[in-house]
Amino acid sequence: MSYTLVVDPKAIEQAAEIHEYYKAIGQALADRFAYELDCCFKFIEENPLAYQVRLRAYRHALVNGFRYRVVYAIRGNIVVVYQVQHTRRRPSRTYGP
Repeated sequence: MSYTLVVDPKAIEQAAEIHEYYKAIGQALADRFAYELDCCFKFIEENPLAYQVRLRAYRHALVNGFRYRVVYAIRGNIVVVYQVQHTRRRPSRTYGP
């Protein structure tokens, strides 16, 4: 089955804030974060069932080399990314730990 990845505007905003944070440290680090996040999105789109359901219907994928996770859910043949969050932050009641 083929899946389509859709990123929620809130997740886009979160990723942009993270990118800006890393950009303030160094452009190379910001570029690496953007690359790894893109790789994570592509992997999720190609293999959405690779991660187990954590809370309700939400799944969590880790961004390689960074302490961030991508929270997503599968809705038919659409994969919706809801959140990009640091793993040390307080867990969301909606999306789980």
